[in-house]
Amino acid sequence: MKSEKHILEHFAREEREFVEKVMDMCQQVEDTYSLRLTTFLNPRQDAIVHIIANHYQLEVFSSREYVQTEYSRLILAPSYYLLDSNDFNLMALEIDYSRKFHSLSHSQVLGTFLHQLGIRREYLGDITVTDEQLLVFIDKKFGELALQSISKIARVPVKMLEQDWKSISIKAKEESIMKEVLVSSLRLDKLVAVAFRLSRTTVDRLIEAGHVKLDYVQVEQGSKQVEVGQLISLRKHGRVLVKEFLGFSKQGKVKLKLEMINI
Repeated sequence: MKSEKHILEHFAREEREFVEKVMDMCQQVEDTYSLRLTTFLNPRQDAIVHIIANHYQLEVFSSREYVQTEYSRLILAPSYYLLDSNDFNLMALEIDYSRKFHSLSHSQVLGTFLHQLGIRREYLGDITVTDEQLLVFIDKKFGELALQSISKIARVPVKMLEQDWKSISIKAKEESIMKEVLVSSLRLDKLVAVAFRLSRTTVDRLIEAGHVKLDYVQVEQGSKQVEVGQLISLRKHGRVLVKEFLGFSKQGKVKLKLEMINI
């Protein structure tokens, strides 16, 4: 019997609901000697699953081992399981439309899939939008439904074709710039204000409204301390990765290198 308390104490309070869910899946694998498949997970959740699966001495496989998407599906399995990529139940759909007359955004594609298929966000993976290609990674069952039922996105006629998800090469879709800043502390609200050039009043309002995430987890306390390597997301503004601690200024402020990512 694994010590649940011992495992939980290694994770932030905001992550514990997800941690408990993963622990339950691991226990099911042990009890039934059969695999369990996650929904699409962000990189932090992916890392958590690997940590917990290792504690339970289970095998864990990520779809990211085949294709470098941001969101991944993971298989938890007994030690004797031999990986079959079909067990990821994953599908990639290429969406074709007249780019000469129309353009489609990430939010338009996401909204159409969620509302028309009636599914939760966790059954959709990456939606990659470039000048040449629009791809959607999705749970296979819902992907087959999308092929049959979605013919328009934001009034734009579209055609969808299933692609071999394992052989897809993801093209960079984000542009980033490096930025050095000075902050009085590593509080989340101060970092957001400096990184996105917003007033503290505006930042407080955005945090209270649930628009700020730290490592993909919504944060409601502006006083939360941020560490090097963590990712801050601000809805409709972009994301910032705290890349490096550069020391202190003569006035005692913290020098940081940030990677500003526009999405």
